[in-house]
Amino acid sequence: MRLLLALVFAAVLGLSACGSKEAAGPARSTGGSEPEAVLPGVARVVCEPNGTRVETPAVKPRANGVHFEIVNETGSDRSFSVLDGRGRGVGENAPVGTSTKIVALGPGLLTVTCSDPLADVEQGTRLEVVDEDGVWVSTSLDCVSGFSGTIDYVRQARGDPDPLTAAEKGFENYMQPGDVVEPAGYPDAATPVFRLVRSDEILGVVDLTDDGAGGWLPSTVSGCSSLED
Repeated sequence: MRLLLALVFAAVLGLSACGSKEAAGPARSTGGSEPEAVLPGVARVVCEPNGTRVETPAVKPRANGVHFEIVNETGSDRSFSVLDGRGRGVGENAPVGTSTKIVALGPGLLTVTCSDPLADVEQGTRLEVVDEDGVWVSTSLDCVSGFSGTIDYVRQARGDPDPLTAAEKGFENYMQPGDVVEPAGYPDAATPVFRLVRSDEILGVVDLTDDGAGGWLPSTVSGCSSLED
């Protein structure tokens, strides 16, 4: 009898140990949810004889801007343009075949057009830029009314090798003690952009231009009307 009890007790211990080991194993997935889709880092645009086709309706920007792959299937050069909701944008040539462009427009809805340069501009196709990684620093002014102007230079004008110093020169007629001039837009953009911040409000934006000799010059200055008071 004692031997039988001992065997039963040992069997119970074995079952308990086996159950503990199974409980400690990796849990099985019971959900049917799929991982979130990762946005592409390149917008693919196809230029067709009858219009523009955007194959990536949403993309994320990189540190130097929004990357485009343009496939021109029309057999002749096309005008490629990208505009944001405020009418700012760029226009370049799209040669036959595949080419690439980098556009330093901020997140939001863009209108992409690939059209015949000798014909009327087509309506264009929408593209959404979603800043998943937070690389964009806002250049939107915190005001309703503002101004914008372009600075002209003589042909051999030379700027400052330090982009920040060049930006401060662009704001020199508008700054007050305590104002902060800091980088804006995309951190690795080919053309630096800076903004003027006062009391946590963005009151001005300046775009720089390369002087061709290693220096930078303030090119376009935009600001709130209050800066001119």
